[in-house]
Amino acid sequence: MDELEELESTEMLIHIGPQHPAQPGPFRLNLKVKGETVTDAQVELGFIHKGIEKILESKTYLQGIPIVDRMCYLGALSNEEAFCGCVEQLAGIEVPERAQYIRVITEELSRIQSHLLGFGEFSEFIGYQSMFMYTIKERENVLSLLDSITGARITHTFLKFGGVREDLPPGFKDKFTRTMEQLKSTVLDEYERLLKSDTIYKDRTVGVGVLSPEVAKEVGVAGPVLRATGVPFDIRKDEPYLVYDDLDFKVCTQKEGDSYARIMVRLNEIRESIYIIEQALDQIPDGPIFPENTPYGKRTPTMRVPEGEVFNRVENPRGEMGIYMVSDGSDKPYRVKVRGPAYPTLQALPPVLRGVYVADVNTIAGSMDGCTSEVDR
Repeated sequence: MDELEELESTEMLIHIGPQHPAQPGPFRLNLKVKGETVTDAQVELGFIHKGIEKILESKTYLQGIPIVDRMCYLGALSNEEAFCGCVEQLAGIEVPERAQYIRVITEELSRIQSHLLGFGEFSEFIGYQSMFMYTIKERENVLSLLDSITGARITHTFLKFGGVREDLPPGFKDKFTRTMEQLKSTVLDEYERLLKSDTIYKDRTVGVGVLSPEVAKEVGVAGPVLRATGVPFDIRKDEPYLVYDDLDFKVCTQKEGDSYARIMVRLNEIRESIYIIEQALDQIPDGPIFPENTPYGKRTPTMRVPEGEVFNRVENPRGEMGIYMVSDGSDKPYRVKVRGPAYPTLQALPPVLRGVYVADVNTIAGSMDGCTSEVDR
């Protein structure tokens, strides 16, 4: 922060955080301001560092699954996919097709609930309180669907090396159809109509906090924040995993790169996730949910993984979630390194905040949909 403390006589230093209602967890924004304009900014992290990577190296592989859930509960199932995928590649475990479809269904449901909460919280940050109430109601319905499959609303520990813990419950397809019918046909359109017709909302978001594709790529931004700049990068399309290659969906993009565009990308991604799940439920084959005739049991408490190293990445609700893992042949990973999406997204804040009004800082920071828990893993 030293460079920010060199102030001119007409400048002052403002700290936002580490505890602030408009932040998705403890971090601090240090702003150098001149009048009402931000001239420089710095992100200060590390207030809730948890040491998850080292914890994973001290646990057995199976014990690591609930740990990665807690990097960011909104992306818990995607985190499990990245972690389990590493072990499956090292051990040569083939996931049965039915289990792959179930993973896609649960991970897309998780993406929907994450976007609904992020969208609602952002609206609350800028004073649009009623929108938060709308989205949180719909999110509860999605969490109930996840609960019926995994037995938990938030932290699931549902994926296992080679498959999933349980099959879809009886009647799930009908329950999903009933739950999503109104969201798909009415609610999302109503959200979009409200956003596009509210002049105050548009004044607060359109052209505010513009992130260029060049800066986004330079700092490593991925996910909706990158796609809102017009870059159509989505690991589900560019490096398909599970059965995404067999499913039809489009990569949602906007070209403006502003706060408004970031929200619209997430709104459209909810629609695409519903479409993906509908296809998966129509196409899901019969068969086992766990590989047969394998030395790795469904609930094996201790398993030794062959020596090797691997990097596996998936499309988290916030972007690229990658895990690098090294195995020394024991029952615990020798090294684990996580490349999460939220850290580079926060690094995009300083260049975006320079030159904006102080009143727009909450809008811009909230539109990034960060997760400090994952940053301070």
